[in-house]
Amino acid sequence: MEVLMPHAHQPHSLDLEALPPSSLLTRKQVAQVIGFSEVTLKTWAREGRGPRITRIEGKPRFRVRDVQAWIGGDNG
Repeated sequence: MEVLMPHAHQPHSLDLEALPPSSLLTRKQVAQVIGFSEVTLKTWAREGRGPRITRIEGKPRFRVRDVQAWIGGDNG
């Protein structure tokens, strides 16, 4: 599993289409992509909303394919 970590040379917004579908994103990265805050993502997670979370060693991560599905309206 590849976790994409922020890097000084990465643009502020990730191009999900350019990433492998199984890549893992941090909450901060997803927030940047969708234009909502990390706090909003946390709130949504507590309410059972937002992109599907994959926990890696207890830390929330988001697969690119799950974020794309959520953006596309496929929440089931």
